[in-house]
Amino acid sequence: MNGDIPSNQNTDTPMETGEAATSSASVVVEGGPVQSLQDLSRRVQSLMDGDTGREKEVLEVTGSLAERVAEGPIPSIVLGAVHHMTNVLCQNGTAIKGILIVKKLITRACSPGILSSLHSDLLQLCLAAKLPSPALPFLDTHITDITTTEDIDVQHILQYFYYGGCIYSSLSNFPRALHFFEMCLSVPAQQTSVIQVAAYQKAVLVTLILGRCKPNHLILSRPYFSLFGAEGNAEKLAASIAQMTPTLEKHDNLGLAKQALESVREREIAKFHDTFVSLKLSSLASHLKLTVTEIEKRIGKMINNSQFPAQICKKEGVLWMETETQDPEESLEQVKAALVTSMNSYNKAKELNTALSLNPKFLARMVELGPNKDPSGASSSYFPAHGKSTHEKDQFKKKIIDLLEME
Repeated sequence: MNGDIPSNQNTDTPMETGEAATSSASVVVEGGPVQSLQDLSRRVQSLMDGDTGREKEVLEVTGSLAERVAEGPIPSIVLGAVHHMTNVLCQNGTAIKGILIVKKLITRACSPGILSSLHSDLLQLCLAAKLPSPALPFLDTHITDITTTEDIDVQHILQYFYYGGCIYSSLSNFPRALHFFEMCLSVPAQQTSVIQVAAYQKAVLVTLILGRCKPNHLILSRPYFSLFGAEGNAEKLAASIAQMTPTLEKHDNLGLAKQALESVREREIAKFHDTFVSLKLSSLASHLKLTVTEIEKRIGKMINNSQFPAQICKKEGVLWMETETQDPEESLEQVKAALVTSMNSYNKAKELNTALSLNPKFLARMVELGPNKDPSGASSSYFPAHGKSTHEKDQFKKKIIDLLEME
């Protein structure tokens, strides 16, 4: 489910608790006992220049480094060691051994909602080990800021959202998966990354699964974008997928494509619910060009998943539609949860807006563009309306300059 990143995974890796991934503070590795953080740092540097066959030694040294790091900013040598360990374990198919080390470091060094480069390492390890549960607490927490204690590279941000989308896709949480893929596509960059291309390909398939409109992003993959031409028609989509099978297998997207086809077929069946009170299964099968057995199996699955309120009368071969009802208390709880999320987002946006309005670089940019424009080129409430006198504009610029001088 992770496409080409990372490229090597071993699905036969035995499940472990992760306790073996960490070591005590006094660990013995090749070359003698390690006694100081400086010695560990030098040892890590030598290991990072070596091959991937020294997995045990990499784990021991990195685990010992992680145990000795106090709360607060993580030294760059430790970050480098963790990144190297992640690559080694993923290439060797033993990613599960490093999950506990990285999870402890993130918990110790980062507050909830703060993104660091270690987050992408944790998600990569969980994805390679096919063990998503350790990553979910960090994915379910909304990211509101990026750590300032390290110079985080844009690649780590892209990887976080891409891997997060892959994990949610593997759990069939497609709305959340699409959100993460779209966030990956929205990360500013000087040029399009291969990670964004992979995210776009998966975003197209997840969009088809959810039955939503085409994404408004730049077309990064023509073959995948062409799948939207068969949107809503299972027969055409099946033909397109069959034609693209080699490409989908190469990108590890064939499973998502098959789920997209199933979703389109289920939506075709669901259309009949609001039109008919009852319907013969043979007529429905004939219309959808499927057998009665296939139709009965699909509808039974949809009924069990509470996607299609109906009953099947096998004796008469008739499908009886039912009126869908929802628990009022459940609806109320959903509304309350949505309101809490909206208020938290509003408060965070208000804080960011206040911080931006006091940023000297932002204020200087406003002066440069003039009083009737904002840095993005759109009108803004920060500026006086059009038609103001030259004197008022000068007074506005003077206030901005005074603020800059105060900084």
